[in-house]
Amino acid sequence: MMMIPVDQDGRCLGLNSSVEPQASSSQNSITRKAGGRKEIEREMQVIVDMREFMSSLPNILHQRGMHIIPVTLEVGDYIISPLICVERKSIQDLFMSFTSGRLYHQVETMVRYYKIPVLLIEFSQDKSFSFQSASDIGDDVTPNSIISKLSLLALHFPRLRIIWSRSLHATAEIFASLKANQDEPDETKAMRVGVPSEEGIVEDDVRAENYNTSAIEFLRRLPGVTDSNYRAIMDGCNSLADLALLPVERLAELMGGQKAARTLREFLDAKYPTLL
Repeated sequence: MMMIPVDQDGRCLGLNSSVEPQASSSQNSITRKAGGRKEIEREMQVIVDMREFMSSLPNILHQRGMHIIPVTLEVGDYIISPLICVERKSIQDLFMSFTSGRLYHQVETMVRYYKIPVLLIEFSQDKSFSFQSASDIGDDVTPNSIISKLSLLALHFPRLRIIWSRSLHATAEIFASLKANQDEPDETKAMRVGVPSEEGIVEDDVRAENYNTSAIEFLRRLPGVTDSNYRAIMDGCNSLADLALLPVERLAELMGGQKAARTLREFLDAKYPTLL
């Protein structure tokens, strides 16, 4: 008796309940709906990266009636529509991503492939809905301030939208609002975003005309090159051939340390093994 069939519309019918009044009201409602034609309700779809299933948000979205499509995404965590891509960050993950430089790269790729890139900052329901008190926020930009880092991120990527959420359930409400008047996302296209084809071509890359994306991907796979220093390397040399000729001192300036510079230099100078 605890389970309520869906055809009862939430009403629990006991043994002595009368069905006739409900049937009569149902017939009256049908006459008001243009001869009984059913309204076609669109099922909301959200494409979710597989790694996000470590959190409870996909389950909460499912409980709200959204159809969850789990795939492996190269760009973003949630695809709300063909235009909207969401990167979701908890507070701890936000601080760690800023420190490693990973967040800059994630936002950069969202801006490259989606018209409306969104950074969702999600707080815990049992904690304060703020980073710090208003009196502690200074006027100067400081490298250790999270507010300064977010401000610089927004200035560098003007199209980025930053959304604040109080909890997982608030995030589900936000997703429902974002999906209003939006087309449903395409699973196949979402999986291809940011993934190069066999010919090395990345579809819908707005920077492909101005950047050699294959060279950038090769650079990022070199030893000592990280998400936080590869952009400085690109600004300091014009090509991979120029990079191979740079001395260790110049590499240390671009890469932010002697250890990373020596790692890259030793890799570039290593000789091929000789077959005897």
